[in-house]
Amino acid sequence: MKFLHHVVAHQGGWDEILLVVAPLGLIAWLLWGANRKAEKMKHDDGSDLTTENDSISPDN
Repeated sequence: MKFLHHVVAHQGGWDEILLVVAPLGLIAWLLWGANRKAEKMKHDDGSDLTTENDSISPDN
């Protein structure tokens, strides 16, 4: 039990680093997953937005 006290106590600030790194890692992982899903949806859709926008002429 004495060892646990030393691990949880403020020893050099590593636990404070985890308070910053853990949320940043979670946000990065969520953004990576969202980007991966968006790329998959873009490839599955097969539509090209540039051809859709080219059909509308500004002269009309």
